[in-house]
Amino acid sequence: MQLKDFGRGARIELSKMAKLLGMKFIGYNPKAQQVSLEVGGKGVTYPLEEFIRQYETICPTA
Repeated sequence: MQLKDFGRGARIELSKMAKLLGMKFIGYNPKAQQVSLEVGGKGVTYPLEEFIRQYETICPTA
């Protein structure tokens, strides 16, 4: 899955997803396809696919 940089809209959606997972969204790198988050006060970088897979596992869509 390749998520292109659609600007602010993509970042807002990623931020909402992170909040539902109990994390704080820091940023998104479209070239490297990575999402930066704050978890328990520490910065963590996840590959985008792994982050989306985790989100879909915890928050399945109807």
